[in-house]
Amino acid sequence: MRDIPALADREEQETSSLDGRTPLQPAVVTPKQALSIKPFGLDMNVLLTTEATGGATSVIVAWHKPGEGPPDHVHFNQEEILFIIEGLYEVTVGDETAKADPGSIVFIPRNVVHRFRNIGSITGRMLGWSLPGGQDHYLKAISELAAGGGFTSEKVMEISKTFDTHFPVLECRAPHGNAADRSLSERCGH
Repeated sequence: MRDIPALADREEQETSSLDGRTPLQPAVVTPKQALSIKPFGLDMNVLLTTEATGGATSVIVAWHKPGEGPPDHVHFNQEEILFIIEGLYEVTVGDETAKADPGSIVFIPRNVVHRFRNIGSITGRMLGWSLPGGQDHYLKAISELAAGGGFTSEKVMEISKTFDTHFPVLECRAPHGNAADRSLSERCGH
């Protein structure tokens, strides 16, 4: 077995964070070390934080009971990858809808509306990567809002926009200002 810290000391193995200044360090996170959060009432563990990867990615494992999953949403500044560990999901990416069972992987480019839902009869489990990182910050902020008792749809929408998670159906009801919102607005028919 390799000694991971020794690898970090070798110049030819060194890589840099997204800002190009900070050398990336290897990370091994056990399930017991993961940060447990509960955004939107869902059980999730943050396995790799945005900070641990120098901004490159964040990785979360999430459990979804039958019928659970987010509505249509889009990210303008990040890609997303989903890997199904347990359960059966219906995944819609753009105009394509497919069933995804254990071992399935889904790549979601930025600017593409997507959603997923556990359509099975057991609790599903998936890994989710955001590239670059940031989804961990969003889901932690939603979890903290709920834990603090201040959970309102207005606050959720504000946090969602701050962390590059946009809900087209909900946002079609409001005026739009910035360039990303204008493209969303155009799709909404405004």
